[in-house]
Amino acid sequence: MQNLTRNLVGTLSNRIGGVIAAIGGAIVLAGCGALMTFVLAPGQAVKASQIAKMPQMDAQYVSAAAPGADILITGYLTGTAPNSKLPEFIAYNQEEWDVTRSTNTDGTPQPPSGSWMHVGTVVPNLSLDMNGSPVNVLSVNNAMFSGSAMHEEVVRAPSTQSQFTADYQGQPLPDGSMRYTGFFNGDLVTILGKKSSGDGVIPEELFSGDRVAFEQHQKDAAKALLFMGIAAMVCSPFIAISGVFAALLGRGKRLA
Repeated sequence: MQNLTRNLVGTLSNRIGGVIAAIGGAIVLAGCGALMTFVLAPGQAVKASQIAKMPQMDAQYVSAAAPGADILITGYLTGTAPNSKLPEFIAYNQEEWDVTRSTNTDGTPQPPSGSWMHVGTVVPNLSLDMNGSPVNVLSVNNAMFSGSAMHEEVVRAPSTQSQFTADYQGQPLPDGSMRYTGFFNGDLVTILGKKSSGDGVIPEELFSGDRVAFEQHQKDAAKALLFMGIAAMVCSPFIAISGVFAALLGRGKRLA
């Protein structure tokens, strides 16, 4: 009798926990959707509009600009690799593959999943060749990288370092592996930044491509945020309902 009572209490507790988790997850999803729809997407749209209105700039324009002025320039990036182990990268992002293992509400294990965790950004002093005229690009550690033409290199962690793996591009990748994305010597790059107090530009974003592609990238980002935000808000009630039914019916099947 005591065992039966304990099982019933445990089952009820698990069901309530599953329902709360489903509703809580749906609320979080709806909140994220609202944030993307009403805050992030309009902000990105304003940024895209401001970038499109910026004048065409050459090396002389940059040299004559006042400190703190917004700069948007395109050219061929050159410099020296800051890391001897990555001889082709002159600027890069470093990310680490983080494998997580979780269980379903009934305690059965889920397949491991992996995600890239940002480690750091390396941008040394570089030069941007603009039709034969160089513009100094100053060293920073917080610039944003974007564009589909960036180079990528994945360094697998030794199998002795981690026994956990998760699929990346259809292949198992060990926990602790590193990914480097960035730019090689001679890459065509568009840089958004500020004029420094001296001779050069403080980069805020480096894009792999020309200005036309960069402007389109900014517009596409605003549309994507709006679409994802609306989709999240629309899907959140369905996720809540399906989660509640899964928590209740799944437990019922287990008891049967």
